[in-house]
Amino acid sequence: MNKTIIININGIVFHIEEDAYEVLRTYMTEVKRHFAYSPDSDEIVTDIENRLAEMFSERLNADNRQVIITADVESITERMGNVSDFDIDDDDQPVRLTDPIYKAEKKLFRDTDDRIISGACAGIAHYLGIEPRWIRLLAIISLFLGIGIPVYLILWLVIPKAVTRADKMAMKGEPINIQSFKKNFDEELAGLKHGLKNAHHEAKPAINQLARFIGNAGMLVIKIIGGIIVFSGIIALIVLSIGLITFLGYWNSNQLNAFPFNMVNPGYKSIFTISAFILIFIPLAALVVFAVRVIFTRFAVSKTVYFGMLILWLTALVVGVYHVSKVGAEFNEEAKFSITAVLKPSSEYYLKLNPVRFLTKEDSLEYNINPSDFKGRIIINSRRGDFNLPRNVSLKILKADVSKPVLIQEFSAKGPDFETALANARGARYRFIQTDSLLLLDGNTHVKRGELWRDQRVQLTLKLPENTTLHIEGTLNRYLEDYSLWECQPQNAKNDFLSEWIMTAEGLKCKNDSLFNRNKD
Repeated sequence: MNKTIIININGIVFHIEEDAYEVLRTYMTEVKRHFAYSPDSDEIVTDIENRLAEMFSERLNADNRQVIITADVESITERMGNVSDFDIDDDDQPVRLTDPIYKAEKKLFRDTDDRIISGACAGIAHYLGIEPRWIRLLAIISLFLGIGIPVYLILWLVIPKAVTRADKMAMKGEPINIQSFKKNFDEELAGLKHGLKNAHHEAKPAINQLARFIGNAGMLVIKIIGGIIVFSGIIALIVLSIGLITFLGYWNSNQLNAFPFNMVNPGYKSIFTISAFILIFIPLAALVVFAVRVIFTRFAVSKTVYFGMLILWLTALVVGVYHVSKVGAEFNEEAKFSITAVLKPSSEYYLKLNPVRFLTKEDSLEYNINPSDFKGRIIINSRRGDFNLPRNVSLKILKADVSKPVLIQEFSAKGPDFETALANARGARYRFIQTDSLLLLDGNTHVKRGELWRDQRVQLTLKLPENTTLHIEGTLNRYLEDYSLWECQPQNAKNDFLSEWIMTAEGLKCKNDSLFNRNKD
């Protein structure tokens, strides 16, 4: 009884005698050593192993056996050939694969490497030993006879595709041995190199022509864009220059006293304006010059000009940053003081935003008011507020154990030191008017004409005794803290809607909470 070994070739498990295994292992070692330095040697060896697995399976199935013996290995390796067959001297006659001993039986496959649709015609031509064009001509003739398409589809489905190298060799009738594997692989490699070389030579003129076309079209597009930039840039530079003169005239003549211009000290106005102008003007001018150079390649600008522009821009940047820090230093310290005003007692109050505004010179310009026709100094029913100012009024409503309601006004402002900040806070003014139960609150603080903005604010605290009823206008919602008037209003209520509240022991509560509690969801 001989000892057997289990081996795996190409994913197929075989039982092989120990002596036969040694013969097979020696054979494969010689094959691997011979092809070790060949391109893609692993692919060649894998194809040889695949073919050996097929031949072993065919032999075992034919003899109805399960174990590979030494005679099987010797017979199959002899058919596959040995690596010594490659060692032929130059003076010797080379091996001819067309000799009878090397001929192999052809098999019908579809040649997908030489296909137009599926490779069926090329495969039949290989099997018959003729040129594929004759089979294709026959297929075209069969189309006119009305049988070409169904016959072709049947052949497409029935004839298998040549997938492996062994399939392609059997399709052409080449002997499936290691010499043929090597020869077939060398031919594929040579064909690939030749194809790449031809593709390079054929594609090079087309690529050069395409590159020239893209280059010319791209340069035309770039010049068009450059022309647009030059035209737009010159217009922008002119407008910017005119704007500089106009802005300096308005700002220095105190025409612009609104926020944020009233943050800047009078001595810094011209410096800020010129610095900002240079920081915008020079990059825009540099862009225009660059666009001109793109359009007119011979146009040149001295490096001294570029260097001078850079120095001027950096100087404007440094000066601007320095004066910004100087203005920022005006907000270092904060000071506060408060004023308490006793209100006339009432069981209910109506809180509304004061619709009366002071009329400034800027307002006169905005509303196009003729001073000779306008005798007063206020505008009635202006509920839009001073939206050009930061919100500097806030309102708190608290419960207090007092006999009379009070309104506490806490003013605050900033400055470079505490004394200056306190002076700025004392310079702020706030106006409220009480007429019986009506309390009108201004939407902003007021400062003297020409006074700088230093974050002047006022915190209003309305302290009311318990059970006091409040009717609060919707316009005050943006000033109110800790409460939202929308919780006590119907949906789509107008801004002047009066919501009704009552001061309880827990604080301010909506008097009609049962009607509007859906707004709290």
